Order: sequence, then structure tokens, then C-alpha cells
Amino acid sequence: MSKSIPERLAQKQIPQLLGIVIALPLIILLLWGQPPAHAQSSKPAIASGELVLPDWSFFDGPPLELSGDWEVVWGQLLAPEEFDGAYDGEHFKLPGRWNNQDRPGIKNAYGVATFRVRLNLPEYNRNVAFSLIAPHAAYRVYIDGVLVISSGTVSPTKEGFEANYVSRTFAGQSGASEIVMQVSNFAHAYGGPGHPLTLWDAQRLERFLDAVSLAYGLVLGIMFAIGLFHLIFYLADRRDYANGPIHLWFSILCFIIVYRVQGVIPFFHTYFPDTNYWENLRFTYASLYAAPAVYLLFFRSVFPAQFPKKLTQTIIATSVIGLVFSLIATEYYYTLTRNFSILLNVVAIVYSIIFTVRAMVARQAGALVILIANSMFLLTAINDAIIYTDQGSGFDATPFGILALGLGYSYALLLRLQHAFKEARTTSQALETLNRDLEKQVRDRTLAFKSAAAKAENAAEERARFIAAASHDLRQPLHALAMFNAALKSKLKRKPESELVEKQENSIANLSALLQDTLDTARAEIQQKTPNWKEVEIEAVFSKLSGAFTIQANTRNIKLSFEGRGGTIVTDPALLQRILGNLIENALKAANSAVIIEAHHDYNSWVFCVSDDGAGIANEDVDRIFESYVTLQDTVAGQGGGYGLGLFVVKEFSKLLGGQITVNSQCDEGCQFTLNLPDQNAQLSAVPQSLALQSAAPSLQSISVLAIDDELDVLEATVAMLREWGCEAKSVSKPEDAMAALALGFRPDVMLVDFHLHDTDGLKVIEAINAKLPAPIPAIMITGATEPEILRKIEAAGIPVLEKPIAPWRLARMIEDTIKQTKQGLP
Repeated sequence: MSKSIPERLAQKQIPQLLGIVIALPLIILLLWGQPPAHAQSSKPAIASGELVLPDWSFFDGPPLELSGDWEVVWGQLLAPEEFDGAYDGEHFKLPGRWNNQDRPGIKNAYGVATFRVRLNLPEYNRNVAFSLIAPHAAYRVYIDGVLVISSGTVSPTKEGFEANYVSRTFAGQSGASEIVMQVSNFAHAYGGPGHPLTLWDAQRLERFLDAVSLAYGLVLGIMFAIGLFHLIFYLADRRDYANGPIHLWFSILCFIIVYRVQGVIPFFHTYFPDTNYWENLRFTYASLYAAPAVYLLFFRSVFPAQFPKKLTQTIIATSVIGLVFSLIATEYYYTLTRNFSILLNVVAIVYSIIFTVRAMVARQAGALVILIANSMFLLTAINDAIIYTDQGSGFDATPFGILALGLGYSYALLLRLQHAFKEARTTSQALETLNRDLEKQVRDRTLAFKSAAAKAENAAEERARFIAAASHDLRQPLHALAMFNAALKSKLKRKPESELVEKQENSIANLSALLQDTLDTARAEIQQKTPNWKEVEIEAVFSKLSGAFTIQANTRNIKLSFEGRGGTIVTDPALLQRILGNLIENALKAANSAVIIEAHHDYNSWVFCVSDDGAGIANEDVDRIFESYVTLQDTVAGQGGGYGLGLFVVKEFSKLLGGQITVNSQCDEGCQFTLNLPDQNAQLSAVPQSLALQSAAPSLQSISVLAIDDELDVLEATVAMLREWGCEAKSVSKPEDAMAALALGFRPDVMLVDFHLHDTDGLKVIEAINAKLPAPIPAIMITGATEPEILRKIEAAGIPVLEKPIAPWRLARMIEDTIKQTKQGLP
């Protein structure tokens, strides 16, 4: 089967295409801009300060350029009648700049000179007129001793000199005449007449300038409208992080172009020649440097994957430096960069063409149209570069290249929007298919779950009935035994046997506590116990606890203190009292002299602390004390052991209430248990804020993401979502494809990796990728697995994990946090 054009280009044909793209405009330019050899040889030239053309036709012939060897007197501004007395026979070829001249009175293109030429032309029965493109100097022109035009302020010294950078037209004369031109320059680094004085038929010149003004004005209006359109487009949807910057940079580029075009419209030169706009070129040079920077920012936004980031930033930085330099430097120094600024613009265009070819090969929407428009723009840019670097003559063609550029880019952006709509439609269809598959899977899993749940429910009901029966049967004899023991204790009061009865009473109490802990443990393990949520006063809870444990504390000579009783909490009062009761009972056993119970409100939770001044817990035992049937051997006087279920019940009941229990202890310094319970009222009041947080669009502009998942539908949906956030996203379904993407230079800021991959797991893939890189890439593990051993394995690797299905705002927040921690050097 034959391969497509992009596939053939990808197989080492890109260099040939680049050569064609760059060479074609140059060939066309040579054919367009250079007249035939015989026409060159017949072009009239001034010789020894005189031009004799008795048969010249003003009506049929081209405009007459007064190029050649003019008579010159350096360092003086001479009136026409003074020229002969000062002239020593020297000639100078005009047009010609002064920057490379070693002449009397000329230094670094600064100085003055007077030029003269004698014309011998046929008489003409119609008016003729001269045209002179801005000579980067101030000047005065005399014809037969009469001053006909003055531009700027001509002065023999820098004091009083004032340039006027505007092209002018003025009345000429047919037949025999003498032209004297006084020129002074004390501002521009390329001063002097760089373009020839040209003689036209006056009506032809007027028609030509009107046509150029109309064409340039049309370009200006179209570019302003395009720029305004894209600016409105950006402002209307600036949260579109994928396309928003494209519209912004293109609108700015259009406005820079508008400023550039209005400066070359002959209409303004003719009717507004003496305005302050023409006094210096500072903003003209600033726009010359701003254009390539904005130009490449636009391209980087359109084709982020194809334009090298560092190289593009280097060219942009160079442009910005030139921009700042042109705004703060004196006129001589920023005009000294004329050729460099023009070259920088041409380089930016060629650079954009090269990497637009890459975008075309990658089948990026609109790349071909942009490539064609860029090539046309390059043609006109090279033409103007030749003119403005004094290597040739002609008129400014850049506005027409800019028009082609603007129309081409606008059409390309429309193609990109069309492509985006097609992608959205494809994504929508894929989501519909995925949704149907998920619904089917949910139905199947629900049926399987119901079947398993029914079996588990039967087993749980049997266990619950056993626990209820055991609870009733065991409590009855214990209650009777306690009653008998109390009666016996009353009979044997103050008798020697009473000590044995008290020991028996303690044994009964311990047996009762063991029974309660055992039943609570069983209920927690089968999740039979459900919290009964109520609003309760903290002071009421503390009051009951104080009544239950004050006598026991006094018996042990321990001070029992309750602090911070104010406020209410929505919780299960019985479970809260059971948790705090177990903690207080343990604290009384361990304390030497004091137990303190504190409560305070912290943002949206209540914090309860139970502290004692006992011997504390060794570090190696801290993690064990919340396990069932684990007890620590007490060695300090006054402490009694337990059965190892009290703290297990505390942990499980804390989970039922949505809280967390922690311990802080050191040997010989006491122990503090901290219970953190959510305040349901505070959580309800925070719902609008959290919903607002979830609905807010994430700002992930320009973040590169590599997604690895062997489910293609999931990959497609993930990439579509990431790109909507402004990410540069790349997806692969196999670990080897990820390696290949990295080998080709793609460097993501973060990886999204599924745990269950074909023939491997996500942890191994992350380890293999980072083993081949100088610096590891942070990763986020995404999994539907709920097995505790898998989750512990991921946690041990130090990789953040999200469980499917994922709320988009949670994924965005985790990406931001992961990248932020990586930049700060946090693990």
C-alpha cells in the first residue's frame, strides 16, 4: 500500500522540503525584483555631475532616477551661487550613506555636505515632480537657485539640527536645470541620501501614490479589523487555555503591523509631513523588535509541540532586549542596529517556516495554510530588507505580505477551530460509548455485588444474632454475680474476709469491662454499629465523664481536670463518651498524680486531648497499642493492666465518627491521646465554598503531561480534559511507547500512570522511566484497585494516588501540588 505524503515526508524528506520552501521565495524574488541585463545596461546614470538625456520620454518611460556621480563639497552647507567657489572637483555616488565615509567634516555618519547635478532633459508640456524617500537626514533642495523643498532643520552643527524621517514629493522642471541639495545629519547612524531622487510625470506620480495609499490603507483597515476580531475572541473566552493565547498574540501582532503600515502610507507623507511623528524612529525600531517576539509567541502557542522551547525563547529574549534598547538608547545607537533588526525579522520568519513544516508533517490543523502565508510573507520581507539595507531600490511590499499573512492565519485559525469541534464531537461520541459500557459493567457488577452481599448479609445476621444472644446470656449472670457480691460485702463489712470480697468485686468489674470491649469489638468488625448523630453540648459530655470517673480518681489520689467545655458538636454522644471513657480509664491507670481532659474547636473540627503524667509509652510500642488483644506490661506502682481491647475500640469508634486518634508519648514524660472529630455543622457551612473550588477551571497552562493507560477510551478522555485545561498532553498505552516519546525529546512535567498495565504495573514503569533520566519525573498513580496491600505498596513508594472514578478538580489540584512540591524540592 502506498504511503501518504506526511508519512513519506517523515522518512527523511523534511530537509528537501525545507530547501524548496526557502529557495522558492528567493528565486521568485530574483525574477521579480531584478530587470533584464539589457535593461540594466541601458539605465541612465549621472557622470561627473551631469546627466544629458535629450530623448528621454517622461510619458512613456519609467521614472528617471538621478543616480550616479554628483558633485560634492564636504563639510559645508552652500547656497547655489556659492557652490562654484568652493567646489574642488570631487564627486560622490548617490544614493549613498555616510556611515563608511572618511570625508572632511564627516564622522560616524555625522556631518554636512552640499551636492549638485546639472540636468539636460527635453522640454515637456506637462508638469513633472520629484519623489524622494526619507534620506535619514535633514535637507534642502534648490532648482536653478530657487528653494523648492525643505525637510527637517538643516544645520552645520548638532545644535539646531532636527531630522524629519518622511518621504516627500515636490515640483520639478523639465529641460535644462541645476539641482543643489544641502544635507545634514547628526542623529542617524546611517545618515545621508540612501535612495535616489526620482523625476516623474506629475500626474503619473500622483496616481501611483494614490494607488499605493489606497492599497496600504486597505491593508491597514483589514489588519485592524482582524486584530480587533481576535482580541474580542480572546476577551470573550480567555479561560480557553488552549486557544486563548493564540488569539491574544495574533491580535497584538496585527496591531504592531497596523502601526508599521500606517508609517509608510504616502497619503500621510503628503498631507502631514511636519508632524512630530516623523522626528525620530524610536517607536519604529521598537516595533521592528517587538514583531518577531510576538510572532514567535504566536507560533509557540499554535504549535507548542513542534517549536523548540529553549531556542524559541532565545530568539524572543533577543527581540525583547532589542526592544528595550531601542526605547532607552540614543538615536545613533539604536539606529546602528538597523541591519540586525531587519535580519532578526527575516530569521524569525525562516525559523517559523522550518518548524511549521514539522507541524504540517504532524498533521496539525492549519499548518499548510500558515506555511503558504509565511512563504509569501518571507518574499516581501526579503524585498524590503534589500531596500532598507540600501542594497536596492523599490517600494515597500511588506504590507501586502502582511495582508496575505493575516488572511492566511485567520483561515488557519478557523481550520483549528473546526478541528477542535470535530475532536469535541469525537470525544463526545467516545464518552457516550464509554458511558454505555460503564452502565453495562455497573449493572453486571451490581448483580454480582447483590449476590455476594446477600451471602455476606446472611452470615452477618447469623453473627449478629449470636452476639445479641451472647450479650444477653452473659450479662445476666454477671449482673446477678455483682448483686450477690455487693450483698456479701455488706454482710462482711469490717471483717477480715471483706478484703477478699473487694478483690472479687474488682474481678467482676474487669470481667464486665472485658465483655463490653469484646462485644464492641465484634460489632465494629462486622460494622453493625451505626452512629446516631445528635447535637450535644461538650459540657454535658464532660459532666457525665466527671461523674463516672471522679470517685475512681480520688481513690487513686489522682487529680482529674476537665478544661474548655464550651460549644456543641454533632456526633454520636454514646460513642464519643465510650471513646473518651476508655482513654480516661487508661490514663487513670497510668498517671502518677494528674489526668487532664481538654476540648477546643479548630476550624471545622473538634479536638479532644486526654493527658497523663505517667511513665509514657516506648516508641517501639506506639504503633501496637491500637491493635486488638495487645497490652503493655505495667511496671509502675498504681497501674493496672487490661485485656488489650480498649484502645482497639477507641480506634474503630473514631473511624465510625469520621475522626482520627493519635498518640504522643515519651518514656517517663507522660502520654497524650488526641481525638480529632469533624464538626458536621462546620462541614455543611463549607459546602458552597468547596463546590466553588470544584467548579473553578484549573490553570494548568503550558504544563506538559504524559498519560500512560492501557484503556484507550480512558486515555482519550484524559487527554481531551488535559488539553482543555491548557496542558501539552501526550498519551501512550504501552511502557515502550513512553520510552520512545522520551527518547524523541518529550519531557513532561508530570506523569499520570495507571497501576494495572498489561504484563506489568505502574510502579515498575515509573521506576524504569526515571532510571534512564538524569532527573526523575514526578508521577501520580491512578488506580481502580482497593486492595489494602496494593495501596500500601503505592504509599511505600512515596507516590500520590487517586482512586477511580476521579473528580476532575481533584486531579487538577493534585497535578498542581505535585509540580509545586517538585519545584520546592519536597519529597
